[in-house]
Amino acid sequence: MPIYEYTCTKCGKDFELMYSFNKSGKAAYCPKCKGKGKKLLSVFASTANSSIKVPDKEPFRGKHKKLVS
Repeated sequence: MPIYEYTCTKCGKDFELMYSFNKSGKAAYCPKCKGKGKKLLSVFASTANSSIKVPDKEPFRGKHKKLVS
């Protein structure tokens, strides 16, 4: 089950909740003051491999053609 991160719009406290994917749009409320939570953009961290791999090719969408209107 994924963990979603929120910040309270009332008191500013950050908190986490575990919801199933089908309930991810459900409103979240702060455990401290019961204010409405705003979903934060989460980051992923892993300790499985500490080396950083730099791609040796350009990204697939790396070069965009300019459109003339």
